[in-house]
Formats: sequence, C-alpha cells, structure tokens
Amino acid sequence: RAAATKARASLLPRWPQHAMKASYTNVETEEKEELVRSEGEPDDRRETSTSSTCWSQLCCAGGGLLGIRACILGSVVVQNTAYALVRRYSRGALRETYSTSSVLLVMEVAKMALSAFQIVTSDAPSDVPSGSALSKYAYLITHSLTMLVPAVVYLAMNILGFVSLKYIDAATFAILAQMKVFTTAIFSVVLLQRKLHLRKWRALLTLTLGVVLISHEAMPKSAAAGDSRAKLAFAEFLLGIAASVGDVVLSGFVSIYFEKVLKSKTETYSVWDRNFQLAFWSILIYTPIMIHDNPRQPFAGWTPMAAVCAAVGGTGGVLVALSIKYADSIMKTIATTGAIVFTTILNAAFLDGPFTLPIVAGAVVVMVSVCNYNDRGDPES
Repeated sequence: RAAATKARASLLPRWPQHAMKASYTNVETEEKEELVRSEGEPDDRRETSTSSTCWSQLCCAGGGLLGIRACILGSVVVQNTAYALVRRYSRGALRETYSTSSVLLVMEVAKMALSAFQIVTSDAPSDVPSGSALSKYAYLITHSLTMLVPAVVYLAMNILGFVSLKYIDAATFAILAQMKVFTTAIFSVVLLQRKLHLRKWRALLTLTLGVVLISHEAMPKSAAAGDSRAKLAFAEFLLGIAASVGDVVLSGFVSIYFEKVLKSKTETYSVWDRNFQLAFWSILIYTPIMIHDNPRQPFAGWTPMAAVCAAVGGTGGVLVALSIKYADSIMKTIATTGAIVFTTILNAAFLDGPFTLPIVAGAVVVMVSVCNYNDRGDPES
C-alpha cells in the first residue's frame, strides 16, 4: 500500500519552492505596477482602480481602509444633520442671542486641545521634529501660515451658516448645502486641474435644478399688496438664501484648498498637525471679535443649546479633515448628502419644517444627482 501511494505521488506535478515564491512575487509586483499605473491615469480610471482596490480590501481584510472610510463618512452625515438641526432650533425656534463668535471660539479651543493631545500620542508621518510637546507646538505654530486662509474662510462660513439658519428651515438649508458638490467640482477643475466626465456635468446640472425646485417651494407665499409681514418674510428668506449660497461657494473653495494642503508632496503634516495650526489661527481671529461683540460679558446669553452647538460643531472640523485625508473632498461632500434624508424628516417632525411633495421630489432629485455624479459609468469594452 505504501509503495502504491508513493507511485501515485510521483505522477503528480511538482512545484519547486522557488517557483511558488516567484508566483506570489509576481502577483505582488503586478499589484504594485497597477497602483503605479493608476497614479498616471485620468481621474475616471483612477476612481475605478481605487474602488476596486478598496473592495478587494473589504473582502480580504474584513473591511480595512474602506471600513475606516465608511465609519468616518457616516459620522460626517450624522454630524451634518445634528449641526443643522441644533442651530436652527437655537436661532430659529428659541431665538437665542448669544454671540456667534463665542460659540466658534469654544469649538476651536476644544479642537485645538484634542489635536494637541493627538500630536503627542500619534505616530502619523510628520515633518515635525521629535522633542518635547512644547517644541512640537512651537514648530507647528511657526510653520502655520498656510492655514491662515482656511481659518478666515471658515470664520465667514460659520457666520453665514448661523445667519442662514435663522431665516430658512433646516431641511432647505441642508439641501442647498449640497450645492457644495457643484462648487467643489468647479474648484477642483480650476485649482487641481482635474477633468470631469460629461456624465458628471449632467449630474451637476440636475443637482442645480433640484436645488432650485426646493428653494422655490420653500419661498414664502405671496400675500396681498401692502402686507408688511409678507414682505419682511420674503426679505428674510432671500437673506437666508444669500447667506447659504455664500457658505456653499466658500465651502467648495476651502475643501479643495485644504485637500491640496493636506496632500502636499513638498511637506508632510498629519491631520492633527493641520487641525492644530488651523485652530491656532481661528482662536486669534475669533477672540477679538467675541470681545468686540460684548466686551464685559463675552459669553452673555449662553444656554445649554449653545454648548450643544459648540460641541457638535467642534467635532465637524476634525471629521472634515479626517474624511479629506482618507478620501477626497468630493467624496466627503457626496457622503454628506445622506444628511438630507435625516434632516428633512427630523425638521418636519420636530421643527414644523415643510414636507410637501415638491420638497420630497426635489430632495430625491438632489440625491439621485449626487449618486449619478459618483457613478463610474459602464466599464470600457
């Protein structure tokens, strides 16, 4: 029996160890070459290659990088929903009068404290020299001039957001905010020289039409001539829309600027390094504004809801930076469209927001447009 078994084994093909090792090496080399080739491909092909890599990681490594991205981007959706609702409730429903700059200052102080802790404990690649915590902080501050631009832009965006949510409902604000996809795409073409496929431009067109439909439906209805309340409501609505548009334009610009800075090849800084630098400049800007608003009591009018606004807003800055680091700014903006569903439903349920058929239809158009924008299209033959 042993002799027969040995004879059958001799008939089987033999694979030398070096051949087996070479086969694994070839597979690894082909994967690396594919990644290298994808770096030089157009954006549409690069998206396909990246997506394939992510899906293979999901199947082979139990989630891997894709799981991290999904977790971060899901958190962004929740944060965007909560931030719109709590600001609308605070400013629109409760009519609270606390200083906006004081809330923004608390947000930045919390973000700076978290970033300072992560800088000391994190092992992420960074050009910051090793040494004590104070030496690292000093180095980051002296090399933080590039973050002055986004600090100023975020100041304007946050103020415009509070103004907008004072005059328009949270659902309309959330849907208007999806025009960030449009402005982010435009700035990515202008600043990063990306090329967008024709189907993406079609998706941006339908996105704009959906936003126009919702804005028209949310507009205050015309009343009889001489009705001062109707005129005031219409003027406030236009002010809210204008503030939201300004917020959207600035958001598109700063997302691409922040992405370009975070992914710079001339210098290497971690997400926490950049957030620390951004918070430093923001605190320098917000402090004098807060004191100017109320010199004697800068935190006058503060309520628990103001503290909630500061907490939710503070997490947003960190989540935005993380999402840009692990994806690109357009993917982050696309992920936030999930906030449309939650914001629209919760706004109608708790804040007496509109929930008419045109609002629902417009929201669906916006969401489908964003999905179409992210569609890679049919595979090439």
